[in-house]
Amino acid sequence: MSIGWKAIGVVGLALGAAVLVGVGPRLKQREALARVEKDLAAPRRVRVSAVRAGDAKVEVTLPGTSAPFRTSALYAKSSGFVRKNLVDVGDLVKTGQVLAEIDAPETSQEIRLAQARLDEAEANVGLVQGSADRANRLVASGVASQQQADDSRAMANSAVAAVSTRKAELQRLNVLRGYQQIVAPFDGVVTRRGTDPGALVGAGGSGGVALFEVADVSLLRVFVDVPDAYAGDVKPGVEVLVFSPRDPSQKVAGKVARTAGVLEQATRTLRAEVHLHGEGAVVPGAFVYVKLSVPRAKPSPVIPASALIVRKEGTLVAKVSGGKLTLLPVVVGRDFGKEIELVDGVKVGEDVVLNASDVLETGQAVEVLPPAPKS
Repeated sequence: MSIGWKAIGVVGLALGAAVLVGVGPRLKQREALARVEKDLAAPRRVRVSAVRAGDAKVEVTLPGTSAPFRTSALYAKSSGFVRKNLVDVGDLVKTGQVLAEIDAPETSQEIRLAQARLDEAEANVGLVQGSADRANRLVASGVASQQQADDSRAMANSAVAAVSTRKAELQRLNVLRGYQQIVAPFDGVVTRRGTDPGALVGAGGSGGVALFEVADVSLLRVFVDVPDAYAGDVKPGVEVLVFSPRDPSQKVAGKVARTAGVLEQATRTLRAEVHLHGEGAVVPGAFVYVKLSVPRAKPSPVIPASALIVRKEGTLVAKVSGGKLTLLPVVVGRDFGKEIELVDGVKVGEDVVLNASDVLETGQAVEVLPPAPKS
């Protein structure tokens, strides 16, 4: 019997051990699950940062093109041969200065002929007016008819009109002779010379080639295309700095003088024109960079870059209000590196979660931790 009881005891011990081996892990799992459920039910501890307002002025650097303030191509209106050029490329010229002379002998001959015709017409006026006066006296004495007097007066009027016509023709030819001198329309520099002495110019001459091109470089225009994001805030008076990529340290200050007022459909940009004093740092016709200080009518909200959450739903931020979490979709503007500008989604002063985890959901309770100490 002792052997039987021993066997029963061994079997009981084996069964007890089996129960402990099977039930023990389950109890541990239940305890772990209870702890997890307790942790999930507890408020999530997070750090937050307040959404701040963007800067009142935004600096943006854009490519541009410089150009002379005024440029004029000078053509010959009087046909003839270029007698001589009095200036060349690079010469400074003044308003009204003679740049070239055109030789047109036929114009001089036409002027002499017109002068002779004028002299003849003026001489004839005296004769016909004398005849008209005599006819009037003869009518008074009854020797001539009134018709004869009227005819004489008509001839006198025609002679006076002929004098006016001859004078007008002579003036026209003198004006044409004045076109034989090419003059500068404004103060500037000669940037191009298109003909040499002896070249035929005018209506039937060199096929429309300009004799000279003159540019006013005392003032420069700089054209810059402003993207749609800044177009609404770029207005006349906005301050700019213009510099050449060959020497960025040499900056020339200026202001926006005018804008196109409408965006280009193809590029969605606004053409702005900047006026600068002509200086050596910016060469007319060069590629330049334009740094604009654009005042923002309504500064955009700015958040730390670590507050952005990218999920399959899109780009989000986690806003904390009243101890509760709300996931909001946002529209991202400019990237400043450590900070991000938002176009839409949150308002200035609201709190957003930093380094948000993937388990955060809308409606979840959170506990806001104090700001981390700055190192």
